[in-house]
Amino acid sequence: MKFTVNKRYLILPVSYDVSVKKVMFYRHDKMVYDMVARLDNINPDTYYYIDLGRFSGQELTLYIEPDMKIDIRLSDKPDMKGIYKEKYRPAAHFSAMRGWTNDPNGLVYADGIYHMFFQHNPAGRDWGNMHWGHAVSTDLMHWEEKEEVLFIDETGTMFSGSGIIDERNLTGLKETEHSPILLYYTAAGGASELSKGRHFTQCLAFSTDGGRTFKKYSGNPLIKESIDDNRDPKVVYCPERECYYLALYLKDSLYALFTSKDLLNWELRQELTLPEDAECPDLYPLYPDGGSEKYWVFSGASDRYYIGKFNDEGFFVPVQPAKRLHYGTNSYAAQTFSGIQDGRTVRIAWNTSKIPGTPFNCAMCTPTQMSLKTIRDEIMLCSEPVGEIEKLYANHREIKDKIIEKGGSFSCKLEGKAQDIRLKLVSKDNSPFRISLLGSEFTVIPGENCLKYKNVTMPLFIRNDCVRLRLITDTNAVEVYADRGEAFICVEHVADYNLDKIIISSDSDDIIVREIKIDTLRNIWEIRE
Repeated sequence: MKFTVNKRYLILPVSYDVSVKKVMFYRHDKMVYDMVARLDNINPDTYYYIDLGRFSGQELTLYIEPDMKIDIRLSDKPDMKGIYKEKYRPAAHFSAMRGWTNDPNGLVYADGIYHMFFQHNPAGRDWGNMHWGHAVSTDLMHWEEKEEVLFIDETGTMFSGSGIIDERNLTGLKETEHSPILLYYTAAGGASELSKGRHFTQCLAFSTDGGRTFKKYSGNPLIKESIDDNRDPKVVYCPERECYYLALYLKDSLYALFTSKDLLNWELRQELTLPEDAECPDLYPLYPDGGSEKYWVFSGASDRYYIGKFNDEGFFVPVQPAKRLHYGTNSYAAQTFSGIQDGRTVRIAWNTSKIPGTPFNCAMCTPTQMSLKTIRDEIMLCSEPVGEIEKLYANHREIKDKIIEKGGSFSCKLEGKAQDIRLKLVSKDNSPFRISLLGSEFTVIPGENCLKYKNVTMPLFIRNDCVRLRLITDTNAVEVYADRGEAFICVEHVADYNLDKIIISSDSDDIIVREIKIDTLRNIWEIRE
């Protein structure tokens, strides 16, 4: 099927459950782009918009395997009818207009704008066809999705990575008044038809216009394959060593650290193992308890982490055994922003919770501020929702100094699709009690210093016999933060708005309600057309 790219987007008809087809684009008998999609030209569930702008004016030939015909339709812009108004669209968390979303990538703050790139399948609600999507925000809450920035090419699909601003123009890539924004990514060779036979390599793309457009670096790859499927480069500047570090996942629980002076040429410095973790390393500095002594956090995709320092030889040395921040499996691949100048370290994680019956799937967790706190002579990593969440507050309610008698319960109506709920509760004899909301039930066991949800157990950090919890709810998940953020869970659920109350109950003890604060979160998409 030949066609000329005279409009930006090719419209693909897709059904959620039909068989997968290979979709391949050729120019002059050479493959230039490919993906897989559940094409259905007869009875599609939805339509996906595939960005072909880089082929503008060119004649392409479309091949589909197994062979089938589709109606070739092009559009200058995606149809927005019904987008952001879907039944299960998360109200207070970023989700893509269409397609599958996973790891946050390349988080950069530049010129007053938060740039969030993310793993994106533009052709379906399943994992695959990895591109880098792009969204921007001025407040970490309201996001505007932009066009894709990294596309599948002959080097592979676009796996995860990080971003940094080249403020000193060490790369020599600067062309305008803007410092280059550098995106380090894994080209997943062999993950597509176009890249058959190639290996995973670490590559660079850059923007010289403030993040509006990106080009892939002509000198790619920066790091050739060292171990099969090595991936997910994270780049950060280390002032005490006067160099940049690149953390890279290798295999199993093994990671590597590379160093560079110019952001282009990288040398292997060390390898290290992070038990019970894999993929998506993050590396960033923090100061325990707001003091002056700097430590570095090294974490993996499942939120095991080391606290450590760099020694005189430039090796990262943990100062205590690895610990765990997130419990469960629904928060993954968290990354911190580079470029933030207000003293905060801000992080976003992928919320793996599935979203039923929609042309999009998965979302991001609430952005959080990271800190180190000394607790019982140990340094612990803590994660708490950023203050900007208060921009979404509406309908504040507060309950104080109430006793829930044994066998009784207390309930409060929940309004809207999403809420921020803060609880301070005391069980007189440290007996278990329940917190139910929107069809999900959590069991707090003060005597064991833990909270349970289905098969997930999260430790609590009870002080003065008071259980302090923060719950952020949305259509597809509940995030629960313990005390000062020493531990948290993100659990998948489909919010049942028929059960629009939070209920606290106990069969075996009186519960003292020191304080309950409930803020409805405004829908971040409600002003969209």
